[in-house]
Amino acid sequence: MENTGKAARAPEWIYSGYKVTVISNQEELQAKPQLGGGEMKFYPQTALQQAGAQYSSNTAPWTANVVVDRELITGQNPASAVGVARELLGRLK
Repeated sequence: MENTGKAARAPEWIYSGYKVTVISNQEELQAKPQLGGGEMKFYPQTALQQAGAQYSSNTAPWTANVVVDRELITGQNPASAVGVARELLGRLK
């Protein structure tokens, strides 16, 4: 099998095609000094995109961003926690 340098996509991933958010690559890079010398093995944004998700980011790093697509509720970063909780509670009513 020839290596084309492209990451393989997960076949038939349950959330392929869904709109999602997760901590952005930009936010990960900004937080890197907090790892205390640790190293990221992968970036969640890139991994989700490679798996077929439609990634959506906020316009300013570290601000709230909640994305809802069908039954999936995702938040970009800690600032999104209240919005995710509200969305979840609204669905439980």
